[in-house]
Amino acid sequence: MAGQGSSQGFERVSIERLVAPLRAVLSIAIAAAEAEGWQLYLVGGGVRDLILAEGMVGLSDLDLVVDGVVGAGVKLAKALQERYPEVKLEIHGKFQTAALTWNGDPVLGDLSMDLATARTERYEYPAANPVVVASSIELDLFRRDFSVNAMALRLTSPGAGEVLDFYHGMEDLAARELRVLHDRSFVDDPTRIFRGARFAARFGFEFESRTRALFEAAIGSGIYEQSRAEHGKVPALQARLKSELKYIFQSPHWKSALRILIDLEALQCIHPSLNTRDCLDAAGLRRLWRSWCRMEVWMRDFGLGLGWQGMVEVLVASCARDEVNPAVELRLEAGAIDRLTQLPEIEAEILKSLQPGALPSQVYQVLRAYDEMSLILVAARSDDPWRCQIWKYLTQYRSVKPLLSGQDLKSLGYPAGKTFKLMLHQVLMATLDGVICDRDEAIGFCRTIGSPLTPNSGGT
Repeated sequence: MAGQGSSQGFERVSIERLVAPLRAVLSIAIAAAEAEGWQLYLVGGGVRDLILAEGMVGLSDLDLVVDGVVGAGVKLAKALQERYPEVKLEIHGKFQTAALTWNGDPVLGDLSMDLATARTERYEYPAANPVVVASSIELDLFRRDFSVNAMALRLTSPGAGEVLDFYHGMEDLAARELRVLHDRSFVDDPTRIFRGARFAARFGFEFESRTRALFEAAIGSGIYEQSRAEHGKVPALQARLKSELKYIFQSPHWKSALRILIDLEALQCIHPSLNTRDCLDAAGLRRLWRSWCRMEVWMRDFGLGLGWQGMVEVLVASCARDEVNPAVELRLEAGAIDRLTQLPEIEAEILKSLQPGALPSQVYQVLRAYDEMSLILVAARSDDPWRCQIWKYLTQYRSVKPLLSGQDLKSLGYPAGKTFKLMLHQVLMATLDGVICDRDEAIGFCRTIGSPLTPNSGGT
């Protein structure tokens, strides 16, 4: 078992279980730190995953911490950049933390690495941005969310391979529990609730009883809405919540995570209007789940939609009393905000205009005026026959082309001009409805609606 808060008897974990490209990156950082006499640690989720995983381990996010040396992260990052000149380096913050990003690297793939000085933080009011100060590795770990994410693996010698486990994370890993480190954790930062749901879904863990009680107390207290009213929006908080939603919806375990958040009524942390208990009855909640599941299938099997952002738009459209505010506070793109603003009107227009049994050409005529994502949102939220009609338009009708071209009409003796556009449109409508199926039938169709040189404007 881990070190139980003492400096003796730490569990040992070897980075030899990391895949070779990651070991190569870490070896450069380790050598640079040892040359300066610094203690360097791998912290957080990387340590957790090394302990949990079997066989060789590949990580896409690495957090490295130097114990108590301000600016050390930048120096280590620059040492890595000399070896990997293609990496993107960002330097930020009062304490000179650094972030390295590899995108589509042929060896490392997509890899993010944060390098920082050990630090602690305080929150001036609930859901505020934290005030950060330099500190020790023990306090750095204490500022983290759950005990299983609050372990550090010493990378430098002496003592390389030791796991620092001041807060009994190893015990909680063995018990498959998520335990929060301090009582105000969720009051200070509601994104930890979302992270907790994501971890619980990913690993199949349960929340320790006190942790769940703290979840419920923080949400039920109304502290987030009160803080919002007193201090206004906190863009950094909204950005973190947006990132957590992205991680959740991109995960194969998103359904389990969302069930946890809905059960805790935690979506109101994003915006008060997303309180599912107040805005959705049982039928509305079932409708939301159906909409999400449809979106997932359409994105996976047909590449339709906007990925995780589309899933967020379904949430906002289904729950929010004021569809715009949550989209604004989550800093969704302008197109999403406009789309959600107009969605009620678009839905009403489509459901009124599309009739059961409508011909494909009639469906095409109604739906071609709307953008793809608006149609997907309406379809995801609609019942048959409207959903089926919209789906056929998206996957079949809109890709159908006229069986003749303008050059074909010219060769048949029709004069060039705006008449071409009308006739080609009529050919397309007839093709959609199955009136014509090949080029010869299209030519015959044109001759029935207008003779060469004197075409009329009749239609089907």
